[in-house]
Parts: sequence; structure tokens; C-alpha cells
Amino acid sequence: MWTSSISTRGEFIAIFDADFVPTPDFLTRLMPHFSDRGIGMVQARWGHINQDYSLLTKIQSILLDGHFVLEHGGRNRAGRFFNFNGTAGMWRREAIDDAGGWQHDTLTEDLDLSYRAQLRGWRFVFVSDLIEPAEVPVEMNAFKSQQHRWAKGSIQTCRKLLPTIFRADIPFGVKIEAFFHLTANFNYPLMCVLSVLMFPAMVIRYNMGWYEMLLIDVPLFFAATFSVCNFYMVCQREIHRDWRARLKYLPFLMSIGIGLCINNTRAVFEALFDKQTDFARTPKYRIEGDADEWVGKKYRQSVALQPLMELALGLYFTATVFYALANQIYGTVPRATVRGRFCRAQHAGCQRKIESAGHPSPSHPTGRPIIDAPGGPAVQAFPRIH
Repeated sequence: MWTSSISTRGEFIAIFDADFVPTPDFLTRLMPHFSDRGIGMVQARWGHINQDYSLLTKIQSILLDGHFVLEHGGRNRAGRFFNFNGTAGMWRREAIDDAGGWQHDTLTEDLDLSYRAQLRGWRFVFVSDLIEPAEVPVEMNAFKSQQHRWAKGSIQTCRKLLPTIFRADIPFGVKIEAFFHLTANFNYPLMCVLSVLMFPAMVIRYNMGWYEMLLIDVPLFFAATFSVCNFYMVCQREIHRDWRARLKYLPFLMSIGIGLCINNTRAVFEALFDKQTDFARTPKYRIEGDADEWVGKKYRQSVALQPLMELALGLYFTATVFYALANQIYGTVPRATVRGRFCRAQHAGCQRKIESAGHPSPSHPTGRPIIDAPGGPAVQAFPRIH
């Protein structure tokens, strides 16, 4: 089930994915932390070589910045468990062996090993100001594949380790944070249920009158929206001088989770029902700037029912929007956003499959397929969909 040792004799092991570009000072910045014999792993922050390539890559960079700067940074400073991200970090070999080695019964063996090592008493360090640049996925199917793997592996790790965490002799606050960390992807099935119930809830609220909506729905909507906006606003302010210019991407960032909810809900249920799947490597195309293209750099991708389900829900929300407009319920912007996310997720997947089959879609003179931007003119580059 696992490999308890690694085929190297070194005391410390640095790990990088192939698309990362290690900085020259990586070792000199991380090694001093291991002077403390209790430190088992040191994690650097991910950078993003191609974050300005498209709207999709920009959103991913903001999402990852939030994960590293606020989640990793906050957990590390508060003495909570946090995880090695599979790359751009360094392990003490003794910590790996003491925790039982790399075990391959989850898709996120890095998360699994991280929790087992910390349960054994090893401490981790996050170095926020050491940035190791890498490529983020530039097309939607690759992004969804990556998110599916992370969501499924997280729930697999949750099933495997959460009972052990609750029984462990560790502070109660560490247990609670671990619970919220490992169960976070259960939000996606709940989001699917909420999305389906949105239309009947709107009809009921319409027939009941505006008082309940103003008293309950509106405060909840603004509280939820503000919390997400504030999370990523604080993150961007922390690491970017031009953070105000980046705030315009927040509406797209908040809506992208809707487009992923079927994809990640499937991942959650596959993990819960122990459906085994192969490790799907995230397609990377060595896209580092505007002059680089992924068109023609093909990966074999399977055809699934999921895009049709996303299309069906997109049409469902289209009907919801038309009903709201017909009844003069003009607070339909969130519903229109939901509709757009499902339709775009479906359109992105189908278009990429057509291109992979050798039938490229209409494109800009640069060679990048054209897709309409939400609420605006057509933009170039297929990945510019979110």
C-alpha cells in the first residue's frame, strides 16, 4: 500500500513538479529552518509564471494566493496543522519515514503524509516570502481535472485520518481546524442542492412578499458575499502593490465555484463510495506568456456525461432568469451568474474536445479560439472563460 522509504540517502529531500522553476536561493532560504530538530517540512509559496495569460489563469492565481497567504499563513502562525502542497517544499527524510512513508491509497498523498507526520509530533514551517514560480492550467478541462483530483483526494484523506485526528492527544483547536480543512469540499454537494432549490425558493419568496426577503435573504447574501470578497481582498493587499486593480476579478472568482460544483460533487461522492480512479495528471502546455499557445498541444481526455449535466443546469437557470424577469423580480444578477457558470463550464469542455479531435473552433488571428466574455465583447484565447 505504501513505500516507507525513498530511493535516496539524503537527509533532506526537496520536491518540485516538472513545471516549477526553482529560485536560486531555495535551499539557502529553507535549510536554516531545519536547525530545529522538530521541523519535519518547510513549504514555500507558489508563484504563477503565466498568471496574466488569461482571465482563467488570473483567477487561479488569486485563488492560490488566498490558499497560501491566508490559509497556510494563518494556520502556521496559529500552530494548527497545514499541509505540504506536493511541490516547492523540503522534507526531513526522518519525518517521512517516521510517519509511515508515502502511502498511495489517496489521490492527495501529500496531504495524507502531512497530517500523519504532524500527528507524530513533527512541526511544519511556511515561508510566505519565498516564491517558487510555476504554470497554472490555461484551459478549462485541465483546471477541472486538477480540482476534481484535489477534491477527491481531500475527502479520501478525511475518511482515512479524521477519526485518528479526533482521538489524538492534540489541542482541541487543532482538531477543529483540521475538521474544517479536510471537510471543506462537502460544500460542493451542498452548493448543488442550493442551486437546484433556488428556483422554487424564489417562487415561494415571491408569493410571500418582500418582507421575509429583506429580513433574511438579503442580509445572508451580503454577509456571504462580503466574507469571500474580504478574504481575497486582504490576500491581494498583502502581496501585491496593485491590489486595487485586481479587485475587478472578484466577481468572476466568486462565481467560478458554481461552475465547478458538479465536477467537484462527483469527486466527493467518488471518494465517499470508494470509487477508484487513476491519477489524472493536470495538462500543462509550457505557457508562460501571451506569445505562447496551447492549441495543438493535445492531451488525451475522456468524454463524460458531466458537460451535459452542466448544460442542463445552465438551461434550468436560464428558465429561472426568464421567470424572474417576467414577474419583475429584478434581483436576478446572482442567478444569471449561476446560469453563466454552468453554461461556460459545459461549453469549455465540449469545445476543447472538438479541438482535440482536430476541428478547431473559430479563432482570433493569433490562433486562440474566441469565446464571448460575460456581459461583454468576445475575447481571444479559449481559457479566457472565467
